Amino acid sequence: MTTSVRFAIHGGGYIAKIHAKAVSETANAELVAIAGRSGSASELAKIAGVPWLDGEDGLVAAATRGEFDVAILCTPNTMHAPVGLRLLDAGVHLLVEKPMTTSFADAQALADRARANGLHAATAHMWRVDREATWLRDQVAAGAIGSVYRSRGCGVHVGWGPSGWFTEARLAGGGAVADMGIHAIDTLRFVLGEPTAIAVSARTDRRFISGDVEDTASIRIDWESGGWSEVEAGWWQPFADGPESSLRLYGTTGTATLFPTAVVKGAGGDSATTIAGPVVSKVDHCDPIIYAAQIAHMVDVVNGAPSLLDACGPAAVAIMEAAYRSAASGTTERVPR
Repeated sequence: MTTSVRFAIHGGGYIAKIHAKAVSETANAELVAIAGRSGSASELAKIAGVPWLDGEDGLVAAATRGEFDVAILCTPNTMHAPVGLRLLDAGVHLLVEKPMTTSFADAQALADRARANGLHAATAHMWRVDREATWLRDQVAAGAIGSVYRSRGCGVHVGWGPSGWFTEARLAGGGAVADMGIHAIDTLRFVLGEPTAIAVSARTDRRFISGDVEDTASIRIDWESGGWSEVEAGWWQPFADGPESSLRLYGTTGTATLFPTAVVKGAGGDSATTIAGPVVSKVDHCDPIIYAAQIAHMVDVVNGAPSLLDACGPAAVAIMEAAYRSAASGTTERVPR
């Protein structure tokens, strides 16, 4: 029997509203509090009809009293690690908006503390619960396109980008790579079967915004298997190869794509066979149904199911961190483990 799971959200911005709606629409999930110092957090609490908690301290105090089971962290990225550690010590699970943290050391600290306390520290890489991404992962695992030797991922906003703290390094820890590129990085890892990254080379630039983070980036990831991936990340770009986390995979016996989702067996031409993936009806590409599926997954995880979202956070941050080091040094950088 599935036990109902109580959620509290830290933050009141755009993504916090999406999570609040997802919790409200998911079976066996209950939103019980919103925390934050901003007016948007208190307003979201009013709209949701739940208590407002006074920032980090109020959230941790409520966790210590056993008032909720999972904290969803929707704060600026640099707050994830210190707040997350306090909440894990207070005895609640985490669902952390990406990136999990702004450094691999901090991500590993959260993961280690969660394991030590018998809890989960999940990262909201929501494409891992998307039906199309899961279908493609299973096709690749079954050898539908042979051995994948090269792949590409896209994390680009065309004609728009975020504002506010997203463009401030002291709060975000990075720009388009931390915001968009990390989703493409993680989706590649998921579909490719969780390969181990060994080296990264990257170039970043700021062409469209006035903040102090990058809005444009190209990243190459070398995998332990011998294959490699290329990731594009950007805000306000004039063009993108596809929507967020769209992928193209090149295998020894075929190719595959995610968004649109299909496998092409053979070398092309008349002899090639195309297998279309599932078509998921969505209002938007990043549709609320994906976030609801993510909340449903967390309900299952708290009730004892294996997690798709625990180990991915530190692995993606390790690649992100190496990309920023490479962009700064102009050399290929090793990925921390």
